[in-house]
Amino acid sequence: MTDPDDTETPPGLKKADLLLLLPFVWQLGFAPWANDVEWRPLGLPFGMVWQMAGIVFATAVLALRFMLDRKLEDAA
Repeated sequence: MTDPDDTETPPGLKKADLLLLLPFVWQLGFAPWANDVEWRPLGLPFGMVWQMAGIVFATAVLALRFMLDRKLEDAA
């Protein structure tokens, strides 16, 4: 028996799930561009700074996706 209070997510992708592709585009799509940059912020290679910025970006995207998921749960 299933509890009627259980809120199961319907199968399939939601529009908000597409946000999860952004970190992949950041890392894979812009990597050739980032490798050609000669600028060395704070004396670090640009590729290293790019990776650190990607971690912050991915965390922000995941936080946004989490907030959208909570909003959808509260609406249901």
